Amino acid sequence: MAKPTYAQVHIDTALTRASIAYTPGEYIATAIFPTVPVEKQTGKYFKYTKADWLRDEAAVRAQGTRAQRGGFGISNEAYTCLEYAFAQGVPDEIVENADNPIRPLEDATRFVTEKIYQRMEKDVAGLVFGTGWSSSATPTTLWSNDTSDPLGDIETAVNSVASSIFREPNTGVIGRGLWRYLKNHPDVIDRIKYSAGPNSPAVVTLNAIAALGGLEAGRLYVGGAGEDTGAEGATSTLAYIWGLHMFVGYVAPRASLLTPSAGYTFVWKDRQINRYTEDQEHQQVVEGLWNWDAVVTASDAGYLIKSAA
Repeated sequence: MAKPTYAQVHIDTALTRASIAYTPGEYIATAIFPTVPVEKQTGKYFKYTKADWLRDEAAVRAQGTRAQRGGFGISNEAYTCLEYAFAQGVPDEIVENADNPIRPLEDATRFVTEKIYQRMEKDVAGLVFGTGWSSSATPTTLWSNDTSDPLGDIETAVNSVASSIFREPNTGVIGRGLWRYLKNHPDVIDRIKYSAGPNSPAVVTLNAIAALGGLEAGRLYVGGAGEDTGAEGATSTLAYIWGLHMFVGYVAPRASLLTPSAGYTFVWKDRQINRYTEDQEHQQVVEGLWNWDAVVTASDAGYLIKSAA
């Protein structure tokens, strides 16, 4: 007796509740270098002479005499907000024939947005984990070795910043490739093992490391965003954007006057998503753009523990 097969009674259709796409990950750039909206694409910001503010010059005023006098110097630094942009063409035929849940124009908007954020992440990461800080060092023994002293290295970084700007550093970022060694280091586990209770495993969290280093709770970040460095069509080569380093510094929570901050990201105009039509190509173009300049604004407010694994 003939019986229909499942292939004869069912025609495959696309699922509408699940699809697979890969994004670079969680972005932390603006948490490390806060954004500062600016009115013009180029401009300058003031820097006060550090020594003038730190000298002890107040003195007892004798009756009938004038107060001790002094002053402070001012210089300025420039910024230039370059425009970063990326676009995708979406042919009309794709829009008209796409099956649910594919939304060609909405998907293109997400696609170009991710490209812009990824570019900013790389820009800031290159500065935070770069050579622009007044102080940096590579650990004598790398953190991948259980005999290393990561907490001592972090303490050195914290003390360096504090003694340079007389503020306790409040912010840190560690590359994902380095974090795996720090969270499993025996010295770190030994320091927190009793806080979890006698019958609970010692779980190393970012806030635990922040507390050990004296950083603010919630202000230690893991740089886990990544990229594919291979050319289109070539073999995929995946890498973390943030390297095997750790940064410790003082970062103003927001743009502030008369305050040292390791860095800012100057932003001109809001991030834009534009859509326009190319008549001859019979397609719509989705374009994302943003103007910014990430800048190390106080090189003595940061310390880099570099190449630690």
